[in-house]
Amino acid sequence: MFVVIGEFVSVYILEAPYIVDKEYDYFVPVELSGVAAGSIITVPFGRSNRKTHAVVTAVKDTTDAPESKVKPISGIVRPSLLTDEMLVLCAYMKEHTLCTFGDAVRTVVPPTAISKINEFYTAASDACLDTLGERAAMVYSFVQARKHVSASSIRQEFGEGFASALKELVHSGCIVRNREVADGDGIRRRLMCTLAVPVDEAYEIADGNVPKMKLRSDVQAALLRALAKLSVGGGGKISADELFGICPEGDRTRLRALEKKGLVILTEEEVSRNPYTASAATNTAEGPLSAEQTRAVQVLGELLASGMPKAALLHGVTGSGKTRVIIEMIRQTLASGRDAIVLVPEIALTPQTVGIFLAAFGERVAVMHSGLSAGERFDAWRRVKAGEADVVIGTRSAVFAPVERLGLLVIDEEQEHTYKSDTNPKYLAHDIARKRCADNKALMLLASATPSVGSYYKAKEGIYTLVEMKERFGGATLPEVVISDTRGEILPGSSPYGRVLREKICETAADGKQSIIFLNRRGYSSVLSCRSCGEPVRCPHCSVSLTYHTHKHLKEGEGADYLRARADSGTLSCHYCGYRTRVPEVCPECGSAHMLFMGYGTQRAEEELEKMLPDTKVIRMDTDTTRTKFSHEEILSRFRRGDAKVLLGTQIVTKGHDFPQVTLVGVLNADSSLYLDDYRAAERTFAMLTQVIGRAGRASDKGVAVIQTQNPDSDVIRLAAAQDYPSFYEQEIRIRRALMFPPFCDIAVFTLTSPDEALLEGGAKRLSETIRQMLASKYPDVKTVMFGPFEAPVYKVQNNCRMRMVIKCKLNHKTRQFLSDVLSDFGKNSTKRLTISIDLNPSSL
Repeated sequence: MFVVIGEFVSVYILEAPYIVDKEYDYFVPVELSGVAAGSIITVPFGRSNRKTHAVVTAVKDTTDAPESKVKPISGIVRPSLLTDEMLVLCAYMKEHTLCTFGDAVRTVVPPTAISKINEFYTAASDACLDTLGERAAMVYSFVQARKHVSASSIRQEFGEGFASALKELVHSGCIVRNREVADGDGIRRRLMCTLAVPVDEAYEIADGNVPKMKLRSDVQAALLRALAKLSVGGGGKISADELFGICPEGDRTRLRALEKKGLVILTEEEVSRNPYTASAATNTAEGPLSAEQTRAVQVLGELLASGMPKAALLHGVTGSGKTRVIIEMIRQTLASGRDAIVLVPEIALTPQTVGIFLAAFGERVAVMHSGLSAGERFDAWRRVKAGEADVVIGTRSAVFAPVERLGLLVIDEEQEHTYKSDTNPKYLAHDIARKRCADNKALMLLASATPSVGSYYKAKEGIYTLVEMKERFGGATLPEVVISDTRGEILPGSSPYGRVLREKICETAADGKQSIIFLNRRGYSSVLSCRSCGEPVRCPHCSVSLTYHTHKHLKEGEGADYLRARADSGTLSCHYCGYRTRVPEVCPECGSAHMLFMGYGTQRAEEELEKMLPDTKVIRMDTDTTRTKFSHEEILSRFRRGDAKVLLGTQIVTKGHDFPQVTLVGVLNADSSLYLDDYRAAERTFAMLTQVIGRAGRASDKGVAVIQTQNPDSDVIRLAAAQDYPSFYEQEIRIRRALMFPPFCDIAVFTLTSPDEALLEGGAKRLSETIRQMLASKYPDVKTVMFGPFEAPVYKVQNNCRMRMVIKCKLNHKTRQFLSDVLSDFGKNSTKRLTISIDLNPSSL
């Protein structure tokens, strides 16, 4: 060790791959002294000293690195961006999800908080062009003519094949690659104008009546006159945009000229991009609590006030008033001077949900979710970090909200698979919540009518406190459930609605009440297949069949001929890569002209509803109708106002909604998720059915739910119809224990991806050998059960083939170290054409 007078910092490189993701030491020059842990800085990295972002994890006086190896940091991008708690969380995610520290940092803070680093190229004056190939010479000429060229500009000019030419030019020294931090801090500001002279004097100057203050142009005079007019009676700041609205010919240059003359004072103020304001409050949570709610609040209040880390599961039937309990717990949390975070699934984050919390807590609420723009998310994050909002409502990523005094962290509808990230870092919100609550001595509250088997198991084992609510609030009763056997009734080409459901839909519409119809498949027909060879029309880029989507309605015709006539009005689409094509005239495999549309989606179900109820408005809500910002809110608001009598949709319509006029719920094809190749198929089907049934009869009117199924004897469907979660749990936990599935084990899934099938097959064999050798030599005490390698359920996606290895194990420090070593060892020989990733306890197998 050597000692140097000055500062050193330990950093993680944000762009480092997993195999080199470790702490590096850098020297802090005097002009940059004072950098703190949690700051985002730029450093030279690697042999080429490429400028890149890094996060400071520690500031120290000495370093163990050789003096010749220690480089100075280049600059400070964001001082003290991450708190100590956030740094601890990043380290936790790196260890527990096997991601890089940089992936964790980019997840904890919004993207706008870290400036981009732009890469550009300049031509060397002493370049030797004689040895260059034709393509490289063309690229060099392009760069030389423009002097300062971005990689995207070169790609746009020469296409994807430019990369090898660029590499050749850089290696030969003909062009120089540089990197620079983009300008801007992500904060939106607006220019504000204030008169620096009295209004009367401003008018005199604008009219040219003050000889000592002559304006250079009529536009300057018009701007001054407009500002004087707006200032009458107010005398405060006027935005430049408002001023230009009155004086369109004005601009900032002329405003600056008025400022130099001392007539105008120009300032900038930050603009908060917050689409959710107190005016959006639509519901209140007032009035007396029920006896069950009172008991729940009392038990949870004792846990909250204990001053120790606690976890509880609030299990209540649909409509029991769990949201009201959550609001009362937030009130207690705020009264104790602490902050609260409430997580909801993306599909449940509706205007109604946000409105309830805004009505209760007003401007203290910050909303965070992926549907917001990057700027809106950043502003919400800054409000929370500054202490301006102490109640955070959001989806999965809101678990990282930078509250300083966390007291309560709620995960509503906790069984939802969307709480598990499927991109790096592949974290589960529950794990992050548990870590934050442990560190802050806070209460983690899980809430659901259909909790996950894992969470309910912990509650039954006493790890979580179980709080149950078995009755609906306000005297409402659970809906009557009818299991409709559609065997022999729903045939290919026929209506997706059976007799029982058709009658109920018509009766409900005649009574002036509303219905919700659930079908978990979008599009018109699920498969277009050949009657001769039986092959479906597949995506050329993915190993899945294409789904038929129609774009306009044809009002006449029936049966298979009618479906065929519709082909000209739609396209075949891939739900994985987005590929689209016209419906083929003949089978691509055998050339037969005998094609058949099979299955049905929400478009077909909507069309049948319109034929069934020609005078009744139907609203369809699925991915195809909710692509625009706030489209969810618009559709649900229209339905709540009564603009339509029927709401048809996918899972978007099943959770978090409270429509008093809905007395009928219909489920089409309830078996669709029951037989998926996943050990959680029964659990998810039960939850889905229970939740959608719970949308009916939430007010004084009695509700009815009709479940259409080809398997009416299924225990899962029968128990969901009875809303009997305890019985379903006892049945499911016995199966899990017998087959050794979670919560009795953990599952790690390695996925290999490559566009080259031969390379992929060789990599899969190498991965299997690496795992077996490592277990035999270095980790003989790690107990595992291995499966594979085998093809992923969807083998090819976007021309990339995928193979997997599944490992049953028990996750602990030793097991994670073993998995990390496998990832690092295999990653040393990976290339861009063969990549490896790992997912611990994935949301789907």
